[in-house]
Amino acid sequence: MGNEQYQQMMYKRIFDNLENWDKQDSIPEKDIYFFLHSLKGTAGSIGLDELSMIASDKIEKLKENSDKKWSKVEWKSYLFPFIDGINFYQKNINIQEIEEVVLKSQNSIPSEQEFILIIDNDIEFISYIKNILEKKGFTVIAANNGKRGLELIYDLKPTIVFVDIMLPDTSGFSIIKNLKNIKKDSMIVTVISSNDCRENRVRAYDMGALDFIPKPIDEELLISYINNRLSYKKELENSIIKDELTQIYNRKFMDSQIEKLIKQFERNRESFSIALADLDYFKKVNDTYGHLIGDEVLKGFANLVSSLKREQDFFCRYGGEEFVLIMPQTSVEEAYVLMERLRKAMEKKFFNANENRFQVTFSAGVVESTTKNLHPKKILEEADQALYNAKQSGRNQIVMFDSLEEIVRKNVKIKIIVIDDVYIIRNLITNYFKSWEIGEKFDIDVMAFNDAISFLNSNWYSPDCKYIILLDIVMPKMDGIELLKIIRQDYSTSDVIISMLTGRKEDEYVLQALENGANDYIVKPFDIKEVSNRILSLINRLFI
Repeated sequence: MGNEQYQQMMYKRIFDNLENWDKQDSIPEKDIYFFLHSLKGTAGSIGLDELSMIASDKIEKLKENSDKKWSKVEWKSYLFPFIDGINFYQKNINIQEIEEVVLKSQNSIPSEQEFILIIDNDIEFISYIKNILEKKGFTVIAANNGKRGLELIYDLKPTIVFVDIMLPDTSGFSIIKNLKNIKKDSMIVTVISSNDCRENRVRAYDMGALDFIPKPIDEELLISYINNRLSYKKELENSIIKDELTQIYNRKFMDSQIEKLIKQFERNRESFSIALADLDYFKKVNDTYGHLIGDEVLKGFANLVSSLKREQDFFCRYGGEEFVLIMPQTSVEEAYVLMERLRKAMEKKFFNANENRFQVTFSAGVVESTTKNLHPKKILEEADQALYNAKQSGRNQIVMFDSLEEIVRKNVKIKIIVIDDVYIIRNLITNYFKSWEIGEKFDIDVMAFNDAISFLNSNWYSPDCKYIILLDIVMPKMDGIELLKIIRQDYSTSDVIISMLTGRKEDEYVLQALENGANDYIVKPFDIKEVSNRILSLINRLFI
């Protein structure tokens, strides 16, 4: 979408705002302040620099929370530059006919994306930033008020949160304050606001915001900023989760991964296996050749396993000469085969100490997740018991924990529901997703309804299933917003993801949708492949 389209959107919003005020005898000063604040930030970002400058000048004379009433004559005189500009624009371009466009990503969306959340009340600014970032492959979710923003932070755990200071129901500072009570990990919280006075900057930093970016936004600068912060986040995470000597994952990371896999097992019976390995007679290596050579042996073993393990496996240093290999979606028999391959490779490896060459072997115990060992301590105890048996039996061997039970593996059931009164759109979406292939761990089913009433009268919900609902905003009998409210009364994002289908003309509905619990919105006409990529990224983030 070019800037001219966002400019048309902004002109239409100014026109609608002024037309609405014209029907009233008077309006409070704070409404004028909020109107100018929004223009000041967004107009400059989409190329309307002069409009932004006028708004900046006008807002200086107003008070943010003033209830002073402005008569029609007063506010029309004060806002004459905007009124005059809109009148000129109307004569040259039909402001009621804004072209519908497709928000297409130029780059394919990776399966493991960074979620970016924008909390801002300005739909033009949200649309503009969303389009820029999605072209670069990021997944962008928007909220137009603080309440919805906090809900999405809890549900999605976004990597970066961009929040404006002025929101319709609260302030951006209140959002930042609430984040102190959330386990943020390394969430990057950045204020984006046209209120970039020194006082606001100091307050934002004092409350925990990482950065403060003034509006209007420079597109190139924003992309560079995001890439810089993501790179910093990755380096920081690596320093926290990597063992300093061997540069493989440390015990803290190991614990978090085991807990994550346990939760997945509880949801869908997706089994995993763990191997606890110990270098044989390692104390003798240190005593004979010294600790520096011992460190080289540890690094050599870590490098060998890292080069031969599968991509999905996690290799961690448990402590001293003990290591743990975490193997997702792996049975104990499969884990045994892999560990045997590693054992034979280590058996052939030589180490050097001055003029001496020597070899080091390892022993390991492997265990598979079951309904009886779903606790990090318990499953590691079983692996340790198998390792003990390997050592007692002569070392340099792999032993399986022998009290495994048969388990039934269940795929994650995903049901995609399309609710749209236009047959062509329903047919297009349902046919595409009926043949959608996203891996063996998902069972996909598709349902379609031509109105909200028939959907509500159906027996659509089952607790053993996760749902993606593609919901048209404008429908007969009951519109999508009403249905959205009904669904959100009983079902949260953890079970039901809702994405609204809308035309660009319907921005006021988009705002209502975000406010009432929609996770995303898709603009008609749309590219079905792009829609499927966005849905897949939401599934991976929320249902896995």
